[in-house]
Amino acid sequence: MSRIYRLTLMGLSLIVLLIVGWAIEGSFDFLLNDFWFAAGFLLLITLSLVDQPHFSKDSNIFVNAITAGMSLLLVPDSERDITYWIFLCVIAYLLASSYVLMLLRNRRLGSESKPIQVLSRVNRQIGQPTVIFSALFLWGAIRQFTMMSGQFNALLVFWIVFMVLNVPAVAKTIESLFDKESFEKADEVIGSIIASKSGNLYSMVLKKGNKVHLGEGVLFCDGAIEDVHHGIVVSTSQLSDSVWADIMCFPADNTQQNTTLKLKPNLVYKSDSLFEYSNRYVGTVAAGTSVNVLRFEYKDFVPLQVGELLEVETNDKRIVYQVTDACIHEESLQGDNEQRMTLGEAVQLGVWNAEEGRFDLYGWTPNCSSAVLVATNPEEETKVSESEIVIGVVPGSDFPVIMDKESAITHHLAILGVTGTGKSHFARNLIRKIADDEQRMIIVDLTGEYQQMFPNIKRIIDEERSKQAFDAIEALASENAKWPDKRDHKVIDANEKILKSVFYKSIREFLEGSETKSLFELPDISNRSSIFEYVRWFFWCMFETSKTTGNFGKRVCVVLEEAHTVVPEFNAMGTSDNASKASVNSIAQIALQGRKYNIGLIVIAQRTANVSKTILTQCNSIVAFQEFDKTSTDFLSSYMSPSHLKALSTLKFRTGIAVGKAFKSTVPMLFEVPYIEEEPQCPTKVEDKEDNNSALSAL
Repeated sequence: MSRIYRLTLMGLSLIVLLIVGWAIEGSFDFLLNDFWFAAGFLLLITLSLVDQPHFSKDSNIFVNAITAGMSLLLVPDSERDITYWIFLCVIAYLLASSYVLMLLRNRRLGSESKPIQVLSRVNRQIGQPTVIFSALFLWGAIRQFTMMSGQFNALLVFWIVFMVLNVPAVAKTIESLFDKESFEKADEVIGSIIASKSGNLYSMVLKKGNKVHLGEGVLFCDGAIEDVHHGIVVSTSQLSDSVWADIMCFPADNTQQNTTLKLKPNLVYKSDSLFEYSNRYVGTVAAGTSVNVLRFEYKDFVPLQVGELLEVETNDKRIVYQVTDACIHEESLQGDNEQRMTLGEAVQLGVWNAEEGRFDLYGWTPNCSSAVLVATNPEEETKVSESEIVIGVVPGSDFPVIMDKESAITHHLAILGVTGTGKSHFARNLIRKIADDEQRMIIVDLTGEYQQMFPNIKRIIDEERSKQAFDAIEALASENAKWPDKRDHKVIDANEKILKSVFYKSIREFLEGSETKSLFELPDISNRSSIFEYVRWFFWCMFETSKTTGNFGKRVCVVLEEAHTVVPEFNAMGTSDNASKASVNSIAQIALQGRKYNIGLIVIAQRTANVSKTILTQCNSIVAFQEFDKTSTDFLSSYMSPSHLKALSTLKFRTGIAVGKAFKSTVPMLFEVPYIEEEPQCPTKVEDKEDNNSALSAL
């Protein structure tokens, strides 16, 4: 039943009802006073023809029940007989049951439990406007005029004619009598359907002399179920003297053609109703697809890149996938013929949960030969709590990648990637977002880079205290180099006391002060062992401060920039490098036990091969930028799928893969780091550069 037919029938019904009402009442007072008119026009005609012309959903039935209940209030108390109360009970049942169904249902009806299916189908029969308001209309007419009166018979005839004209088959027949513009003309037919491949994929053969282009819209009527299908041409092929084409069908609820056009079964006509889909169509689900990995036959409708999002609709769910790889596939046909096609690969992110700001995994594969489309952006802006930050977006979309600040710190975060991939840019932006009065950042920087980007940042150990510490370390080293029986323990105790005092005071002043970020830098000394002793003592004192004072109510995050220089892997130190091993062990304490004492790590490194695995394996969250070496991919294989590992070497600048406890996604996710203009705001002094270079050479 077309929209024009329904609106025409509504207008005519109103006119006839007004004429009949005036004839039996002698005036138009019934417009405001009579229950039968409210039930007949306002409810029966309006709701059945405008609001619910096809079927009634649970929400429709809920509204119908409320409307019917309010209309019954027009009946005076003196006229509320047993029938009235029966109606009221039925309406109360519909109101309660439809409300419960709206709360419980979250899937297609066919996928719900049997009790819900039965209850919903019963409600759809008795709660539709043509049923419930027909009963109210006829009861109101009998109550006011009695069943044997001429007035009632006039209203009864009106009701019968209206119900007959509202029957879909009758409506279709009437429409065909006025259908002058029919698609049945032979010159408008471009082909005919010959097979239904699977799901929404159909094959057609073109009429000779007709041409069709990829992405062009078509429509046809399925001869089996007489439904009108809208689709686009996704492939063409030449077989003997015939041209064949595959059609991918899509829903077209917002188009008007399927109600205004009369189509012969299995004949195909051109249409422009699916322009949107032709601009989003990527391909079809291919063999080899699993729950977690989507493989699809790529059609060159829209360009794609690694990291972009795709979606497949299955069981009324939009499953989102992220492209990770593609290859050219060749298969042999009859004879010596070969067919080449592009096969894409994408990993499942899941179904977008707008309330939680994350993707929920969908536990099944999409239907075979389903359409793969470019994903649409979320309809609503994602809410981000105060404990969360947005670190970027999924490439080519508005889907945010959200990180929980506390989980990232307390469970440790590793930022990995070769030089020039955006790793340090991301780390600095992250520090700016995390550092606040409750979360203090201590940045271990041996390059002077952070001093440039954070011009007002102060060193946690000033020059005077740093000199005291190194003097004490040199004195301890001198004593420890002696035979045990020759050591002066008073000297040892005094210098250890100096070290503890220097570091404890510096740490306490920072935690109790107003600064949220501080630098831990090494002065210019050439003694490698002393450098690592300096680092060891600092981290030992920091850990003890955390255990004994709870960091004075603050959470502490230690950022290890160029981590391989601070916590190198043991096999890269040498067997006699006891100083560096002791330094690594002191930081390892934080990695292993820091969560209990509100202290965490951010480890920034280029290659995992050179960084202590004791530290790295404690990082429950990873942000990986471009990597090439096998050691890094072997390490990341515990966190990522093979598809993501293959994508590592092809990641663009400022594109990373986020995975782990700190992120809302349950699977690894490619994301783009937002660019923030950064310029050094204070030049690095010559002596500072020399100091840094000396420190690096010492390491």
